[in-house]
Amino acid sequence: MSPGSQSPQADTTSDTCLPPARPSLADIFRCFLRVGATAYGGPAMMPLMRDHILKRGWLDDEGFKVGLAVCQAIPGGTLMQMAAYTGLVLRGLPGALAGFFGFAVPACLLITALSALYHAMQGVSLTTSAMAGLSSVVLGIIALAVYDFWLKYAHGPRRVVMTGLACALFLSGVSPAWIILGAALVGPVVFRDETAPPVRLPESPVPVRGVLLLAALGLAWLAATFAAAPLLFTLSLSMAKSDLMAFGGYGVFPALYHEAVDLHQWMSAATFMDGMALAQVTPGPFMLGACFVGYHIAGLLGALTAGVWIFTPSFFILMLTVPHANRLLGWQPFRRALAGVLSTLGGLILAVGIELARSMQWSWLKAALCVAATIALYKRVDPIWVVLCGVGLGLWLL
Repeated sequence: MSPGSQSPQADTTSDTCLPPARPSLADIFRCFLRVGATAYGGPAMMPLMRDHILKRGWLDDEGFKVGLAVCQAIPGGTLMQMAAYTGLVLRGLPGALAGFFGFAVPACLLITALSALYHAMQGVSLTTSAMAGLSSVVLGIIALAVYDFWLKYAHGPRRVVMTGLACALFLSGVSPAWIILGAALVGPVVFRDETAPPVRLPESPVPVRGVLLLAALGLAWLAATFAAAPLLFTLSLSMAKSDLMAFGGYGVFPALYHEAVDLHQWMSAATFMDGMALAQVTPGPFMLGACFVGYHIAGLLGALTAGVWIFTPSFFILMLTVPHANRLLGWQPFRRALAGVLSTLGGLILAVGIELARSMQWSWLKAALCVAATIALYKRVDPIWVVLCGVGLGLWLL
């Protein structure tokens, strides 16, 4: 056989040994757009995101677990952070933005549309009945979130005490920001005998110039709204504060409630509950329920403002953390402070659930629907079906 006849076979063999091509920014955006448009149910979205990332070979199983550990150690929605982290590993800062916005866009558009529909039809009897059914489902979701946080972070007497103390302090009027800060300060003392295992991340340098440019754009936004639209400036800061207190998605519940209902009194507890119910109807990150708050205050521009600032601080924290994550997650005082913070979250969510339950006008039908929703979610029924059943039963019975 001549050398010329062997060359095609040699070329084919060498091609199969080449590593997969680096994905384009459009590929990253489309992948997370698809996940954000089809995934429901908070933690239940994680397996779907993992499957999409692993089947494309973007991260291996160990790389996904390590990235997840970092995202859970900082504020913000875990899934939003994981989308940004994956994009960061693949294509740097532009990739992080592509993953971040791809995952957020479907839910942001849907919750804004539902918010507009809700406000247009407020007072209509059918809407009132549907929201009554959804409100009962929301309390079931809160109950399961408390149970989930309890299992993950409140094991052992010290964590149980911190969970209960956080609940009592919130109900007595203490801001969740002070509760979380206090937990972070006492965590290294309370958990001084605990040692967390180290985490090893691959090197993922973040371009300082790009991060500074984004920070400058954020500051320009704040300066412009401070001068021209003080309400949007206040809303931006309020959502940013809520983001900094949100761990694991559902952790935003207490922070948003405090900002929207207690502190600024932008809405009643019942309206807030309706908004959180609508957030369950949409796929993607639950934290985009903030768009409902923004729409209620300032229409479409308010929804856009809330949608941007409910994730902005945690995005910058991720960009600043990843290059130093190996040292940070290996520093035991930080891990103990984090343990203190995570121990409080179940208590804060429980406190919000108690406040919302107090604001409802109960009947035996609403109580039965709440219990049924809790059981269904515990049995891993897809949350979208639980929500739709709550709407249907509300229209039929309430």
